Amino acid sequence: MAKSAKAATAQANEPQVAAEAKKPAKRTAKKPAAEAPKKTENIYVQYGGKEWDAGELAEKAKAAYAAEGHRVSAIKDLKLYIKPEEGMAYYVINGKASGSVEL
Repeated sequence: MAKSAKAATAQANEPQVAAEAKKPAKRTAKKPAAEAPKKTENIYVQYGGKEWDAGELAEKAKAAYAAEGHRVSAIKDLKLYIKPEEGMAYYVINGKASGSVEL
């Protein structure tokens, strides 16, 4: 009888052990990840002794798009065609709207 009492006690304790094992581990506060350095891409077009920054031309195109009554936040795709021989940069936004800005 002593063996069955021990077995019953072991079985009674077993679910508690299993329940304790199922408890999620305490989460510790994570250290904030170090900020990744910002990417800087500078693309310049040089032609005929002159130079233009493509990033600035893209911003001019976005401003021209906004001046037409559109929201800048709606821009998903911007294609910029720079034609220094004409002194113009042509843009197509979201595959639909198009226009131009002077260099």
